[in-house]
Amino acid sequence: MKKILTEWRKYLQETNEAEQRDFPAKVYYGTSIDNLPAIRDRGITNLPTDLEMSQDKIGVPTCSDPYDAKAHGNVVLEIDGTYLKESGQYESYPNSKGARIGMKDSASMSGSGADQMVDCLGSTIPFDAVSGVIFSGTPDVQRLKSDGFGNVGIYSFPTNGQEIKKLHTPEEQSV
Repeated sequence: MKKILTEWRKYLQETNEAEQRDFPAKVYYGTSIDNLPAIRDRGITNLPTDLEMSQDKIGVPTCSDPYDAKAHGNVVLEIDGTYLKESGQYESYPNSKGARIGMKDSASMSGSGADQMVDCLGSTIPFDAVSGVIFSGTPDVQRLKSDGFGNVGIYSFPTNGQEIKKLHTPEEQSV
């Protein structure tokens, strides 16, 4: 019986690894500009409600397009999917607009099974995974850099249908 369970766990792990290969390269998270300092300090956190848990809506909701994420706030964070994938701590659950990024339950393979309490703790994406911040207007770049946002790209959405405008890249800071 133990061999069957061991082989089943191995199969599930291989299946999970195959799904991880489809992790998106970049995802976007829309938020309010007022939340930026808290996100910089504590990361993007999603604590699911009981209703969301019953509907399997666990993880940080993200979009695959920055313009879709813009509908959720006046600031869009560009999240590096490669960073999340390589950390080995996150799973991607595709949805209609992009994906939900959830934290893996490392205890699920221990033999005790997945615990509902793990889902209640929520998912947190560290600010280190953010590669860029896109603003609806033109922000004060110098102030943002002095406030601790100099290590990410700073961009703004176009006002007249052009491409997203680059205001600062981290390489410029080291010059």
